[in-house]
Amino acid sequence: MENTSKNINRREALRRTALVMGTALSASTVAGIMQGCKAEPELAWTPAYFDEPQAKFVSLMSGTIIPKTATGGAREAGVPGFIEAMVSKVFQEEQQKEFADGMAACMAWCNDQAGNEFIYLDEEKQLELAQGLDNAAKAQRLGIGEAPDDDQTKQAADFFWVMKELTVTGFFTSEVGATQVLQYKAIPGTYEGCIPLSEAGGKTWAT
Repeated sequence: MENTSKNINRREALRRTALVMGTALSASTVAGIMQGCKAEPELAWTPAYFDEPQAKFVSLMSGTIIPKTATGGAREAGVPGFIEAMVSKVFQEEQQKEFADGMAACMAWCNDQAGNEFIYLDEEKQLELAQGLDNAAKAQRLGIGEAPDDDQTKQAADFFWVMKELTVTGFFTSEVGATQVLQYKAIPGTYEGCIPLSEAGGKTWAT
C-alpha cells in the first residue's frame, strides 16, 4: 500500500493545478497522477512515443508555459517526459488521436501566425503565441474574453489547454515544483483576490 503522504502530495499537486487552471481537471489527468505518474528531471530526454518534431514542440511549449527563472522551469523539471508518459500510458486511444491532431493544428496555427515553425522562433515570439492561445482557450473553456470563430484556432486552443494542464500538473508533481516553487505563475492563470495566503499555497507567486 502506498504511503499516505504521497497520496496527500498528489492531491495537493492536483489542487494547485486546478487553482491555476481555474476549473476542474480532466479525469485522465487526475487518474494519471493518482496512479503515480510524475515528472522526473532528466539530463537528456529521449522520446519514445512522440516523433522528433512533436517532442521538440512539446518541450519548447511546456518551457514557454513555465519557463526557467531563479529555479528550474518545466523542461528542467522533466515535464516533457511526463507529458509523453501521460499521453502514451494514461490517455485512451481516442484521446491520443485528439492530442496528436490538436498538436498538428497548434503547430500549423503557430506557423500561420508567425510565418515559421514554433521551434524556430525566438522566446519572445513563442511567448506571444502562447499568450494568444491561452486567451483563446480561456474564452472557450471559461467564457473569459472573445472566443475564436475559426476551426483551426479553436482546435489549437483546445490543445493548448490540455498542454497547459499537463504542464502545470507535471511541474507541481516534480521535485522542483513541489519543494522549491510552491506556486508558479504559469502563462496566465486566473486571478483570485482577497483570499487567505494559506489558500493560495502559503507562499507568494513566482514571476
